[in-house]
Amino acid sequence: MISEEEWDLASRITKEDFINKFKATVLDWVKNKEAEIQEVLDKKKYSVDCKSFEASIKKRNQLEKAINDSRRKNNGAVNLKTLDEICKWGFKRDFPLRDEERAKQITKEAFEYVDKGDYFEAVLKLMTAIKGVSISRASKIVGLSDQNKLCIYDSRVGHALRDMKKRGMKLVKCPPDRSYKRDFDNASYRDWAMNYERLIWIIEILREYLKTKNFTLRAADIEIALYVIGKN
Repeated sequence: MISEEEWDLASRITKEDFINKFKATVLDWVKNKEAEIQEVLDKKKYSVDCKSFEASIKKRNQLEKAINDSRRKNNGAVNLKTLDEICKWGFKRDFPLRDEERAKQITKEAFEYVDKGDYFEAVLKLMTAIKGVSISRASKIVGLSDQNKLCIYDSRVGHALRDMKKRGMKLVKCPPDRSYKRDFDNASYRDWAMNYERLIWIIEILREYLKTKNFTLRAADIEIALYVIGKN
């Protein structure tokens, strides 16, 4: 017979239920990690493509602006040029879908969910509608659109949270990557969308806690710290 925690972590639950059941676990984790998070940000350890911290942050901010500029110009959609910029930054390749109008239609539908705060359905839409879009790609498109409250979910972030557990079960699974063992052998798109939704909730808890310690951070700042921590 599975425990209540095992059932909750295997199924989609509401934000309220997740916070009620797992907030204490998240707080226990961050109390042990806050110095490490602070060190990463204070010492500016984040780097993409061997660029400086400042250049790496500047690029993310440029992508955020590009996404929102595109949405304003395209009735809520993200154009192919911007999607290519995101994928070249993250994966050194173009966006897998090459049909401009189809890309706009799908991203428009995905961002309708984002605007409602339904990040589960937003990334699920991108993953199910476009072949070659994984949770890492989907969460880059969604997460970079609002770095104040959203984040990217990739294997390094997942690996950084590997010891955030309740009764031996991880609150957030680690997506597949060449460097880290995946936590799901046969994960569905829904599994990854559910874990992304939970990651956003967890980062909200982390932000609230760190604010009480005089660290006022964006969701992206915490994700950046996790990305660095997850390298180890």
